[in-house]
Amino acid sequence: MPAWLITLILLATVAAMQIIMKVMSREPPPGKKIPLAIEDALFWVDWVVTAAVALSLSLLSSSKHIGQQVAAGAGGASGGVADDTDKVIGLLFVFGVGMLLLPLLIRYFCYDGTGKIKGWPYVILANAAGVTILLVAVTTGVDIYGS
Repeated sequence: MPAWLITLILLATVAAMQIIMKVMSREPPPGKKIPLAIEDALFWVDWVVTAAVALSLSLLSSSKHIGQQVAAGAGGASGGVADDTDKVIGLLFVFGVGMLLLPLLIRYFCYDGTGKIKGWPYVILANAAGVTILLVAVTTGVDIYGS
């Protein structure tokens, strides 16, 4: 099964479990049967943080892998190390966009002046950005191990 599909299944499962736990753990406000608000559908933060953790682990594992290649004499410009460097740079770019730029863009585009999300299309947009960051981090990280 491809890494992107495993990631999407995991994301959907975790999101569903979070919603179930929120419903079970909250007392509904007067006049409502379900204690959820539109903000409860925002999962992009969780997914970007997961991407950052996956990135960190990929970088640690990749640096260990590169160190073993160099120690075994397989590294260098003609070995596998140069190929891994491009992938790590790509992961660092995604990390910078996901952790530094994305929160600012979402605040600017998806929220109104009172701190409320503008609507469901903006929830979908924010979550799609988070999924994109996570998918790039996971698939690039898997590609590091495959080389």
